[in-house]
Amino acid sequence: MGRETRGGALGAGPTSARKLRPRSQHVCVRGARLGFIIGEQIKAREVNPPAHPPAPTGVRQPNTTTSKSARPLAVSFLTSVLGACAGNGQGLDANGDPVNGVSTHPHALAADFKSIQDNVFTPVCVRCHSGASAPQGLQLDEAHSYALLVGVPSAEQPALNRVTAGDPNSSYIIRKLQGGPGISGEQMPLGGPYLSQGTLNVIKQWISDGAQSAASAGGQTTGAFAVSAISPPDGAHVRVGARPIVVAFNHEPDFSRISEASVRLERVTPEGIREVPGGVMLTLAGGNPATVLLTPRLALASGVYRLSVPAAGADSLADVNAQPLARSHTSEFTVDDAP
Repeated sequence: MGRETRGGALGAGPTSARKLRPRSQHVCVRGARLGFIIGEQIKAREVNPPAHPPAPTGVRQPNTTTSKSARPLAVSFLTSVLGACAGNGQGLDANGDPVNGVSTHPHALAADFKSIQDNVFTPVCVRCHSGASAPQGLQLDEAHSYALLVGVPSAEQPALNRVTAGDPNSSYIIRKLQGGPGISGEQMPLGGPYLSQGTLNVIKQWISDGAQSAASAGGQTTGAFAVSAISPPDGAHVRVGARPIVVAFNHEPDFSRISEASVRLERVTPEGIREVPGGVMLTLAGGNPATVLLTPRLALASGVYRLSVPAAGADSLADVNAQPLARSHTSEFTVDDAP
């Protein structure tokens, strides 16, 4: 296996301050009106069934009440319509600034990770970017966001990191939030409203300043040494078989102890656990030394894979201060089809 000492993509522009209602709100309003109309029609049919002429003898009268099967169908339809409201730039005001952020309180949004997490990622992005179904495997909740952003290649554009510390112009997150050429898929937040230039400038400044984590800015790392975030998450289904697997720790690990035995990726088959063909290359994420990237040398074939980090034995990890890993980690994910 190959091992490197350092490694080095957001799978998501300014907007004018128009008075038009954002598209997500149009969907919500229309969905609510449609839900009211359908609901009233169902209620009316149950209370006042439509009249029918008497049926000839021997002919079955049609059922005029709403069937039980129709109700869940209507509810399912309404759920799909109203569900379109979630995750489309909510948490931003009409100018594309975070609510209680730079537009109304100029000093509320600062160029540090905690402020960006609290004012942008948590209120605006987490509705979609969370859990095993997070788009491109990018979870942006407080527990996972930093580990999955800084020094981690984009799933959409693997030649670019999601965040490259010190270089906002080479950070895919900035391109994805600004929109324009050179991105895959849609500008983020999906469907708008989009971040204002002022908010984007704050995120750029954080990256230019070195993209430090909240813990680094505080100067201390506490708690037992443990795995803090992984991608793909446990139980996830992915379609890209060659992107790096991410294992993040709450302390910087001693890289001299990292190997394919201490951070294992294996294939689960009906015949038992098997090695991944070609093995993996292990690196530390650039600018983010608490995160380890496992890049398969060959694209992963369809199937179930197990990621494990043992806390006992000769191959177990320790952090740079020789604190041993407190507990083992095991998770599994599924590659649904080969790339």
